[in-house]
Amino acid sequence: MNVVKIKNITIGEGAPKICVPLVAADLAALRAQIEALAGLEFDLVEFRADFLKEVEDADYVMGCLAEIRRMLPDTPLLFTFRTAVEGGEHAVAAEYYFALLHAAIGSGHIDLADIELFAGEEQVKAAVALAKAKGVAAVLCNHDFDKTPSKAEIISRLRCMQDWGADICKIAVMPQSDADVLVLLDATETMYREHAVQPLITMAMGQRGIISRLAGAVSGSAVTFGAAGKASAPGQIAANDLRFILNVLTQKV
Repeated sequence: MNVVKIKNITIGEGAPKICVPLVAADLAALRAQIEALAGLEFDLVEFRADFLKEVEDADYVMGCLAEIRRMLPDTPLLFTFRTAVEGGEHAVAAEYYFALLHAAIGSGHIDLADIELFAGEEQVKAAVALAKAKGVAAVLCNHDFDKTPSKAEIISRLRCMQDWGADICKIAVMPQSDADVLVLLDATETMYREHAVQPLITMAMGQRGIISRLAGAVSGSAVTFGAAGKASAPGQIAANDLRFILNVLTQKV
């Protein structure tokens, strides 16, 4: 399987990497969140632009992005605008979503771009192509906050992401039972063992799904998300706690 090398980390090799989200409402709060990262254990940072109050001002968003890069020059940076359809904080037109995504990819400030699989095939493929042209890793993703699809459907979506050129394939689901968590883990392991060419990121959200955020070394998920203060999705564990647990689970005895 391929790996994705970004600055000082290699995604898809070794223990799962920890990504912490920045979920601030404005630039001042964003700066404070970044300063609060000191002393935390993490590998990469996600800028959740949809949490900004002025998210529909593209120049403001790009200014925030530039400030993140200035403050974290050597940290792998993932740009994400999570649409309302997939659990995000703001609803915007598809045209603006892709315009903002293209601006971020072309800014020179990001290392990875989050692109939603179901945002429109033509536009998604164009965003992936632009990311590749700019040397940005394309993270194709899907989030289901209502349910856990079947094992076959989870694998189908991950394979579609891969077929469309994803550098990393990501899916997050909402379990309604403990059995749903096992479906997600089983689908991840089967995808990893039988079909994966690119690294995978999978998780079951909420309290019930916490185990999925810890099981990447077994299931094949290469990145897990840990909270640095406010969580960006239900079930996230504090970053330092996450690092401790992952170290215990992946240590050689």
